[in-house]
Amino acid sequence: MGCHHDKEPGLVHCHRGSLAGQFFDSKKEVLSALIRNKTDTLSGSSFASETPQPDTGEPAESSAVLYDRDLYGDWIDTDGDCQDTRQEVLIAESLIPVQFDSWGCNVVSGQWLDPYTGQTFTDPSDLDIDHVVPLAEAHRSGASHWLPQLRTQFANDLLFPGSLIAVSASANRSKGDRDPADWLPPNPAFQCDYVRAWVMAKGYWGLVMDDRERSTIYYVLAGCEQPVRGLSH
Repeated sequence: MGCHHDKEPGLVHCHRGSLAGQFFDSKKEVLSALIRNKTDTLSGSSFASETPQPDTGEPAESSAVLYDRDLYGDWIDTDGDCQDTRQEVLIAESLIPVQFDSWGCNVVSGQWLDPYTGQTFTDPSDLDIDHVVPLAEAHRSGASHWLPQLRTQFANDLLFPGSLIAVSASANRSKGDRDPADWLPPNPAFQCDYVRAWVMAKGYWGLVMDDRERSTIYYVLAGCEQPVRGLSH
């Protein structure tokens, strides 16, 4: 993933990318550092101008595009260690060393802080792995034009911190496929980071925003300590 929990409890160590060699107290701090780095590159142009929009004759984000979850595949094991994407996220985000089943493949216990609700969990069965930008939303925003391999890569993205987050199953299902105009985390302390992560993920993957979504994001970020510069209203 580029950043992982170090042997010393509580520390997250990054060994790839712009944060290589640095240590953080939590994955949330890693995401905040990445956002600070990224926002320095966004000034001088609108987010929309950096996001390619497919020439389909339809609106930039279209609800007319039919979405099928099967188009994005299942959790995959990218490194052949028998731990699929769900397990990798659980391992990376646990605040303590996780415990595995007898095969060493599936996480059976750990400690996770759900940033959406502020609740702490120890049983992974209480958690979903949330796509910050839901698959159906991504599909409406440009992913419908992608090749199957790219869709699977997006659904299993472990390379871009903030794309996948372990959260309570109830919070994830409450969110559904809604964008920030219709849903924000009930934990107000995480709303700024959530919206920043949304902007980052959409920019990273070249996904478009509709006007209502953009207006809500602009409004939320205007009240944050580090708004994303270059996001036009």
